[in-house]
Formats: sequence, C-alpha cells, structure tokens
Amino acid sequence: MKKYLSSLLFLLAALLWGLAFSAQKDAGTLPAFTIGAVRNVFATVFILAVIPFLDKFRKNGRALIQKGKAPDFNKTEIIGGVICGFILTVATAFQQTGLGDGTDAGKAAFITALYVVIVPIITMLGGRRTPINVWISIGVAVVGFYLLCIKEDFSIVPSDALVLVCALIFALHIIVIDRFSPKCDGVRMSSIQFLSAFVFNLILALIFEGGVPITSITDKLGALLYLGICSSGIAYTLQIVGQGQADVNPAVASIILSLESVFGVLGGALLLGETMQPREYIGCAVVFVAVVLSQIEFKKRAKK
Repeated sequence: MKKYLSSLLFLLAALLWGLAFSAQKDAGTLPAFTIGAVRNVFATVFILAVIPFLDKFRKNGRALIQKGKAPDFNKTEIIGGVICGFILTVATAFQQTGLGDGTDAGKAAFITALYVVIVPIITMLGGRRTPINVWISIGVAVVGFYLLCIKEDFSIVPSDALVLVCALIFALHIIVIDRFSPKCDGVRMSSIQFLSAFVFNLILALIFEGGVPITSITDKLGALLYLGICSSGIAYTLQIVGQGQADVNPAVASIILSLESVFGVLGGALLLGETMQPREYIGCAVVFVAVVLSQIEFKKRAKK
C-alpha cells in the first residue's frame, strides 16, 4: 500500500512542477529576479509553517521554535541551504528569462528535464563510473534537443539556450542536494534554501531591476502564489514524504518525477493555448525517452 501511496505523491509533485511552467510564462511580464524574490518568500513561509507538523508526524524529537532558544537548524542544514539557495537563484533566473524571451512553457519543460541526463556526466567528472545506458541516453537526448530547438536554418533560439543553461545549473543543484541532504533534515535545509534564494533575488532585483510597482506584482499574484506555495513548497514536501516511504524504488521515483516535462507540455497547451510543430513534438518524445533511459540500470534488470 505504501508503494502505491509513494507513486501517487511523486505523480502529484510532477504535476505541480509541470504546471509551474505555465505559471512562470504567465508571470513573465515581471522581471526575473522580482519573480524569484516573491515566489521564494512565499515558499519560505509555507515550509516554515509545515515543519512543526512534520516534526510531530515523524516524531524526530526536534522543535523548530523553543522558548529561550535559537531556531532549530544545524550547521549542515544552514550551509547546504545557503549554497542551494544561491544555485537555485541563478538557475531560475536563466529559466525565467528564457520563458520571458519567448520559449514556450512546454518546450522549456522538456529542455529543463535534460538535467536528469546531465547529472551523471558531472558525477563522471568527479570519478564516478558512467553506465552504458547513460551514454545511450546522452546520444538520444542530443537528437531530441536538435529536433526540439534547432530551426530549419540550423540556428538555435537564444531563449532556448538560456533554458538549457538553466538545466545545467539545476543538475549542479541536484548534486549539491545529494551531498548535504543525507546528513540533515531535508525540509529544514529546503527552508534555508528558499530563504537564501529570497535574499539573493531581492538584492539582485534592487541592483538590476530597480523598483517594481506593487500593482504589477498583485496583477500576477495568482501565478506567483502557485510558484511559491505549490511548485516550491508543496511539491518539494510531497517528494520528501514520498521518498520517506518504505520499499520505494529510486529509479521508479525518478521516472515518475520526470513526468513534469509531460505535464509542462499539457499545461502550456491547456492553460496558455500554445501550439508546437510535429517536429517539436517528436523532439519532446525523444527527450523523454532519454530521461527514462538515464534512470534504467540494464545490468540490475538483467540479473533480476
């Protein structure tokens, strides 16, 4: 029963992340760092409100706020959260700028999904052996990205390139989380991550974007609330709770979570009325195949 519950939680997280591309597109009239500051302050408040309930549910003996004591965060949670917050700020800035400059929500979803393929390449540079299925998935992903983003004149739209850079940075984000999260409470580290991202985005917004009229923000409040609470806060919590269940296959979890790219295309079509050419749909399908291949360990399956 727990196995099916975890799959449902992962599916819901993928749905929330996928629909976030449409929300980002809708909020694209606002400057990127302003969007980042607003969504991260919403995410921070939400996560901090959830932590006490999770502490009671997990019975971990921790309490976020105790009378006469500083908030309950350890050194690893703070350091990991700040580093992740900085990386998240840079990644989302590239992604939001790409969406604002013209990349469709569905296309951005699939390009961003390339992080699943990029992560093993970076870990290989760190000395970790890369399985044959990853090399296959890399080749398949290159073909898919070509079909998806390279136009007939063999040029790439600049906004697509920005989203690809975002995928590279998100890959680094995943690796850093893998380094820190096993040593601490992942939800607490996430709250520090969002708080740090809020501060970084606010500083950059004041430097590069100046003041943004409050009416411009309130006009996009629905999209910003979705990005902060649903895409960041709820979806991350669903992933954490799902991975905390017993007998969860990490490969299956990754495949289900990668469905955010599929929901991104569906969300762009249903919510924003976006259309894509047949060549681009084929590219989406090929990239998704690459994402799935990167998560399947052929040797272990053969042994089973």
